[in-house]
Amino acid sequence: MVKKMTWRTTGTLLQPQKADFSEFEILVPAVEGARIVGIGEGAHFVAEFSLARASLIRYLVEKHDFNAIGLECGAIQASRLSEYINSNAGDHELERFSDPLTFSLYGSVLTWIKSYLRESGRKLQLVGIDLPNTLNPRDDLAQLAEIVRVIDHLIKPDVDELTHLLASIDGQSAVISSAKWGEIETARREKAISGVTRLKLRLASLAPLLKKHANGDLFRKASDRTESIEYTLETLRIMSTFFDGTSLEGDTSVRDSYMARVVDRMVRANPEMKIILLAHNNHLQKTPVSFSGELTAVPMGQHLAEREEKDYRAIAFTHLGPTVPEMQFPSPGSPLGFSVVTTPADAIREDSMEQYIIDTCGTEDSCLTLTDAHMEAKRMRSQSASVETNLSEAFDAVVCVPRAGKDSSVVL
Repeated sequence: MVKKMTWRTTGTLLQPQKADFSEFEILVPAVEGARIVGIGEGAHFVAEFSLARASLIRYLVEKHDFNAIGLECGAIQASRLSEYINSNAGDHELERFSDPLTFSLYGSVLTWIKSYLRESGRKLQLVGIDLPNTLNPRDDLAQLAEIVRVIDHLIKPDVDELTHLLASIDGQSAVISSAKWGEIETARREKAISGVTRLKLRLASLAPLLKKHANGDLFRKASDRTESIEYTLETLRIMSTFFDGTSLEGDTSVRDSYMARVVDRMVRANPEMKIILLAHNNHLQKTPVSFSGELTAVPMGQHLAEREEKDYRAIAFTHLGPTVPEMQFPSPGSPLGFSVVTTPADAIREDSMEQYIIDTCGTEDSCLTLTDAHMEAKRMRSQSASVETNLSEAFDAVVCVPRAGKDSSVVL
């Protein structure tokens, strides 16, 4: 007899304050022994995904001792958000600590986390696992300038020149910043790229000396910021070519490889860390990301799945609704260069994960499914399209909600 995947419906997934953890025990085989668990989303800006994520955060924290949350943002962005969740600031004051894009991506979840920590007395570490999600290198450059003044003042002029070369990249999103990068003359772009390479190589070559005579933590931060700037510039180049139609297949993998390096480094440096990654399904899956048969990226999850410790798990999110919030650009009136509009979702096809869920769980309740058996499903919704992959290999579990409405905190 052919084994079927394990599944169950849940009535409290979208009620994080009242979540019945007994409904989530189906996930034990998926998360047992894990130190890194990705909690995904099939689209950004979805209210139901924010609620379901909050419920699973509670479950993983209270039942499996997870103690950190990683966000799709840079380290400096995350430090401000960490200040917010641990401050006396009101829930409505998040915008003081956040940029518009991060607020739109995580606002509902972060205000819930703040309330949860205050009421439960628990502690959670909040970290950035990504490049600045604006692809604006300004903050990284400013912190790097402060650090090298202390640990290697001779290269301070080099950092100042790099800051000057990149001063025009001041966007609040990757859309705006990549356009600004494209407007910089070629010689200036190449000079910036060679400048950050020189900084990286100098820090690496003088590492024993700098670590000995300067604060070791400062050296690590200088190296981290330099690496972030290097990857940001390459990602800006890739995004610019993506928008003008000249990018190569798989080019966007650069950002995902950076994210995987950051996560791997964090858990190795902190043996007690058990981290929840809040990222899009396309970053978390353990197989290549492909739309219409073309390689889009080798995702972070595929890198993390190759860790010798075999301690990474990925939980995808999808929905059965007829529509989904989607990014629409260009949008000249938006500070981010795009607006968020309700768009028809991709059709549910016979070989989709969504059809499998309809056939097993129905359409009324949320459903949790383990990908613990072979299945015919070869695609799953992603934004307003569908990603094609072997879902049993890509994810350890799939969360499905009945619909995907625009989060009320998103005003784009």
